[in-house]
Amino acid sequence: MTEFATLLQALAAILWPLFAFTALFVFRSQIEDIARRLKKGKLLGQEIELDESLNRLDKSATSIEKTIAELPPQTTEPLNQQEQAREERVIDEILFEAARSPKVALIRLASELEKLTRQLLASTGHLNGRKHIPVAHAIVELHETFGLPRHVPSSIKLFWETRNRLIHGGEGTDEDILRAVDSGLTILKALQAFPCEINTVYNTGVDLFANEELTDLIPNVKGVILETTAPGGATKTFRIFPTTKTHFQKGHQVAWEWNMQNGWGPSWYRDPDTGEVKSAFHSSAEFVGRHLDEL
Repeated sequence: MTEFATLLQALAAILWPLFAFTALFVFRSQIEDIARRLKKGKLLGQEIELDESLNRLDKSATSIEKTIAELPPQTTEPLNQQEQAREERVIDEILFEAARSPKVALIRLASELEKLTRQLLASTGHLNGRKHIPVAHAIVELHETFGLPRHVPSSIKLFWETRNRLIHGGEGTDEDILRAVDSGLTILKALQAFPCEINTVYNTGVDLFANEELTDLIPNVKGVILETTAPGGATKTFRIFPTTKTHFQKGHQVAWEWNMQNGWGPSWYRDPDTGEVKSAFHSSAEFVGRHLDEL
């Protein structure tokens, strides 16, 4: 009996591959049809889900556009025309690239959004010297810092999720990618228009003195004069701070960054424009703000 059972097991081991091959051959067309249906159903589900995400992104971007339009307008002309021209050039380049390669345009757009979130944090002193910050973290910090308008945090998050599906997930057509680019540009313009304090290098290398008579030159430090524009452009002021850094260039916007390890007491300087002797500051740490366009 044991020998018979062993024989049956041996026959089964031999015949099973033959049976499986025969079944595959006989039912090949049915199996292929089932596989096609499963694949089609999966792809159709992905298409529907992606289309829904794009629709939500479009509605969210439109809401942002309306919200930003309701903000108080700037009361003065943009003071940094160079920066304004750069922003317009970036948008034009993305639109031009979209006509050639939608995917490349989407990647460039995402990069600009990421850069802009860093710059907004840096301009208010919340980047804290970091060279990189994940977009998700930047969105949270921006919202906590600015109290971003409704829809902005969720729109950026939704754009990033959609971007990842289109670029890394391999989903969607060129038309889908162009829809994401269109919504993303609306978000980018909204962030560009968001009012915040702007600090621009006005003058550099200004001598600092420890007395009002300007006879006691303070060594190893210079003054950098910043042109500060209030949110919305309502007011413009000039401030001078001590620094040992030499990277500052006139006309560049800078981050609000400081080295608290260095500090100076009461100081005076001669105004480069008027020649008037002025008080620089009573006490100040070292200003080390990086150029925003280099972040």
